[in-house]
Amino acid sequence: MSFGYNEDLLQFIWEHQLYNQKDLHTEEGQPVIIIKQGFLNVNSGPDFEHAQVKIGNTTHHGSIEIHLDSRDWHLHNHEKDNSYNTVILHVCNTHSKPAYRQDGTLIPTLVIGARIDKKSLEKYYLLMDSKPFIPCENQLSGLSSLDINSWLDRMLIERLQSRFELFTSYLENSNHNWNQSFYTAIVRSFGLPINTESFEELAQKLPFGLVQKHQQSLFQLEALFFGVSGLLSVTQDDNYYTGLQNEFLFLKSKYNLTEISSNLKMGRMRPMNLPHVKIAQLAAFFHHVPNFIQLVLDLPEVNTVKILLDFSLSDYWQKHYTFNAISKPSSKKISSGFINHLFINAIVPFVFFYQKMKNDNETTVALEYLDSIPIEKNAIINSWKAIIVTGNNASSSQALLHLYKNYCQYQKCLHCNLGKKLLLKQDATNQTKY
Repeated sequence: MSFGYNEDLLQFIWEHQLYNQKDLHTEEGQPVIIIKQGFLNVNSGPDFEHAQVKIGNTTHHGSIEIHLDSRDWHLHNHEKDNSYNTVILHVCNTHSKPAYRQDGTLIPTLVIGARIDKKSLEKYYLLMDSKPFIPCENQLSGLSSLDINSWLDRMLIERLQSRFELFTSYLENSNHNWNQSFYTAIVRSFGLPINTESFEELAQKLPFGLVQKHQQSLFQLEALFFGVSGLLSVTQDDNYYTGLQNEFLFLKSKYNLTEISSNLKMGRMRPMNLPHVKIAQLAAFFHHVPNFIQLVLDLPEVNTVKILLDFSLSDYWQKHYTFNAISKPSSKKISSGFINHLFINAIVPFVFFYQKMKNDNETTVALEYLDSIPIEKNAIINSWKAIIVTGNNASSSQALLHLYKNYCQYQKCLHCNLGKKLLLKQDATNQTKY
């Protein structure tokens, strides 16, 4: 069986020494003994660091570089990069060209292609070639619940930490204003997936400080949110709309406001998810709960937060989903499902970020919030339910979503602890032949 895989697999094989290690020799004919294979480097530079290898009669300490073929050393221009001068052994599947350091000295090359355990390749092939929901779907039952749950705990933290870069940018762009940063996260989440970026821009062009100035007037808040969103830019035969439009023109001139540059998407969505409804909810949100941000950053119990979100919109929106189109009367209050959406996409990740930054890595409140939310219902979670026990709260579903979207979907089995354990589980019975 030819190798035919990517460099990640060769790194995995080297990391776990899944090849015949008897009578190793470099391409130059010197005997090799691997004392320490090193630790995988996830940053720039050689693939493995802190390795220890005996070549001939000399023991070397340094780095290991892995390539499918030895010519890749030059294709990647490592001979011009001084960070690769620490490489003591060049490990390859095949050899076609010697490798040299920046100073011109030859780097010993070890070719392991013919020595790789074929069962490891077959196992990996089955994972990569599988067509079910996830690559290991038919093998996952071979792992213990402890293995699975430990990895899901890691996935949950990764999921929450994935927003750190975004929230850090909010802080930097607002001169480290926590209120503005949290406000941006909340407004962004009201955009739902389809209008997320547009609502983020809305939060930036309509700052929290200005919203606070007008928090006592729901009408003025609607004028500000709808106006900056670009939804008051045409003439309509609707008295309420015209009133908002005139109010916004005054406020726009007073505060030198500008509309968002992107057009809000409105097609193929449920009426309650239309941007008009979400913006009306936003205005009511900051009118009825003007101190919401500071209250939440004081880290109250989850039920206290949910009670704050029980408010009604202005009378106009009881009979409208958009301007100039009367509909059957219905409440446009924030639903329990959308409250859960707010917790999952704004409140929990931001509180997690806030606690990490402010409270010396103590994150219990954010995790407790997530534990209080029911497990999400979508196609991905339904598919997981057919494979493993998924738990009953959003902590489980968020972990499973992160695992699927960042690992399973892209077949990153070599970066997943579950995939690694499955690959090594079979190999453990074959180690005696080495």
